[in-house]
Amino acid sequence: MLNRRTFLKTGMTALPLASMLEIPSLAEPAGTPAAEKPWQQKVRRVGQLNFTEHDPVALNVEEWADYFKSIHADAVFVSITGIIAYYPTNVPFHHRSKFLGDRDFFGECVAAARKRNIHVVGRMSPDLNFEDALQAHPEWSMRDKEGNALHSAEDPRLFRTCMFSTYMTDYMPAVMREVNAKYEVDCLYTNGWPPLGNLPVCYCPVCKNLPPPGTPAYWEKFNERVFYLWKLYDGIAKEKKSSSFFFANLGGGVHGGPNLAELGAFCAWFQADNQGRGGEDAPIWGCSMQGRVCNAVLDGKTAANVTGSYSTGPVRWRNASKSAAEATMWLCETQASGMVPYWHFVGAEKGLGEDRRWQTIGRTYFDWSAQHDQHFENKKSIANIGVVFGQRTQLFYQHASDAPMSPP
Repeated sequence: MLNRRTFLKTGMTALPLASMLEIPSLAEPAGTPAAEKPWQQKVRRVGQLNFTEHDPVALNVEEWADYFKSIHADAVFVSITGIIAYYPTNVPFHHRSKFLGDRDFFGECVAAARKRNIHVVGRMSPDLNFEDALQAHPEWSMRDKEGNALHSAEDPRLFRTCMFSTYMTDYMPAVMREVNAKYEVDCLYTNGWPPLGNLPVCYCPVCKNLPPPGTPAYWEKFNERVFYLWKLYDGIAKEKKSSSFFFANLGGGVHGGPNLAELGAFCAWFQADNQGRGGEDAPIWGCSMQGRVCNAVLDGKTAANVTGSYSTGPVRWRNASKSAAEATMWLCETQASGMVPYWHFVGAEKGLGEDRRWQTIGRTYFDWSAQHDQHFENKKSIANIGVVFGQRTQLFYQHASDAPMSPP
């Protein structure tokens, strides 16, 4: 029979959990002084208010920063660009918000966060741009088999950019370096790249020379490009300061596009994007699955999961708060599976129909989390059996009932 004392002793000597993808140790060395860790490994709570184009005239910057300070957020994601720029950019084709005017909205938000000793993650979306960029640089666009530019399914004014094009090696570095020169951000992040849940299907002149989309041979080329760009952007981040780094959205878990086992070797922060149950058949334990994949590939480095504070069920509405029970369950799964809880909302409008219950839900959970930080440090698995999943198998040899990765 195990009592509490002998159970804890056993736990400290048990074998580490076998990885879903490899078999590294999940544990931080017991007793590692916090001061020796990189800043991101000391982050325990993350916040984000995902800006809309109208926010420069709708959002109260100090009120926004006060909220995230009140929930003990150690870091916040601030939008450099969500296809449009929230600061006075000089990079060609980086469209400023039509509500920006003479303001430096991004700069104000960075300053407000830093005044409260909150780390700032500069967030950008490199997956879409406007028609004038396409006209000047047709090589930037993804193409269908007939050579037509692929436009966004959500907004026909936007076109989809190809990750194999110079958009990723010329345009995005120009934005990153401009931000480095202007602002005290702690790291850089891309939300719309790499692609989530599937591999891109493009027939631009560059992609025509690659192996067929949806094949293992294409996946190898895809990963080569992901690793090259990741390291390029990480080097640009470090031009600002050595403690900075680049990371990207890696949602999808074992079904994600990039080779996670290889990426985990140099990824400083695993960003899981599992904001809530997306449909009636979504498992209630879906968030925990993300955490297991994160821990398997990162060997103790930072992993965070974005929880959408808005409705993410079969009826999706970004101006309606999740129920407290659903949101709390998702945040608890995040923390229990080894990830950092991350609270996310869209837009700052105040007016008729805006649902602000999400603020109280987040504060309640994060207050509890902050009271128990010591219990979420120096974690070590006590499991001695693991389950191995092959990511390539998940992507290319799926059951007939699953959606295929290859194009129709």
